[in-house]
Amino acid sequence: MIGLVTTDQGPNAEFVQAFQRTMPDIEIRLVGALDDLSMDEIEALAARPSPYPIQTILADGTTRDIDISVLVPLVDSRAHEMVERGAGVIAVCCAGDFPDIDCGVPVLYPGRLLSGMAGAVAATRRIGVVSPIASQMESARRNWERDGFDVKMAFASAFRKDEIETAAREMSDPALEVVVLDCMDHTAMDRDEFARLCGRPVLAALSLTAQVASEILGG
Repeated sequence: MIGLVTTDQGPNAEFVQAFQRTMPDIEIRLVGALDDLSMDEIEALAARPSPYPIQTILADGTTRDIDISVLVPLVDSRAHEMVERGAGVIAVCCAGDFPDIDCGVPVLYPGRLLSGMAGAVAATRRIGVVSPIASQMESARRNWERDGFDVKMAFASAFRKDEIETAAREMSDPALEVVVLDCMDHTAMDRDEFARLCGRPVLAALSLTAQVASEILGG
């Protein structure tokens, strides 16, 4: 069994379906970091100052931006809960720069997978990175530059077609060896559409993490 731990509240069919496509015979369970919190508690978390905001999705479809430092202990707790329920692998369903989770099983961090894959295919280390929200761009830039990349940034919510089209135009730069969709909410269809619009190879956090999970669990 693989445990998917999101930074959101409630179920996410897109995440589950992405992993099911790569490993149809593996049990997949999903839990959200915000699942047991009331709206008042979530609003209080979102009201805290945030140097590194993560866009979270609530059960009613609305979003809140919550600092990663607030989400880390919630994600850690959910990961341990999933291991207790029998998960042999944990996937953190957020591309943010999460610290190590010591829960006794392999843990997949999409941000680290994206960085490793981008480094493997981009010889010049010149890449495009698309964050989900504008306020996350600077922290994302620092993370990617720390990993040795020369980065061109843009932002696009997976739920805003206009932002995706605008970001794709900004990334249609032949100097970019690869473009990274640095958010788990971008699906494989978003990846393919983005690649069509910008004319560059594109990596997406969700589909890449699901493929790696399949390799580990034997799909």
